[in-house]
Amino acid sequence: MSHLHIRKQVYELTADDLDQHTVWEFALDEEGEEGQDEATVRPYEGNQPLNPTDGMFIVCAHFLLADGTRMQGYLTPPVQGDSSLGTLQQTIFKIEGRVSFWFGMLTPEPKQLAEIYACLGKLSSQEVFPIQLESDVELTCGSVAGQLPGFLILEEFATIKIKVVR
Repeated sequence: MSHLHIRKQVYELTADDLDQHTVWEFALDEEGEEGQDEATVRPYEGNQPLNPTDGMFIVCAHFLLADGTRMQGYLTPPVQGDSSLGTLQQTIFKIEGRVSFWFGMLTPEPKQLAEIYACLGKLSSQEVFPIQLESDVELTCGSVAGQLPGFLILEEFATIKIKVVR
């Protein structure tokens, strides 16, 4: 199948998908097509360096856990200069599943956090956090790099106040 016709839900992306196409764009112009919605992505056909203001994207990134373990995943480059942790939507790929660090307004239960640490092959938050992260794609605004202190929860919508849990 030509990569021009590949469509996936963002939550179905795999490490192999990012190996084949380091940039994916949200197919917002195709939302009305059958089987597609706001979570549909396609391989990006544009030029690099990528300008994040040209649309909504997912880019390949690498993550360094607190214990020195390197992992692959993706993040959403900042739009209009907003590089706050909540906008980056950081996700790590594991054979056992994907690990997303953004929970929106839902606070995870301790059992859920323990399952996530197990998926990462870790026993505790001290082995995982803080996580260093950096985009692997050339961006017009420079690479996205930062430190993730824990799982992120939107505590207050009006002020976009973020709470960190481990």
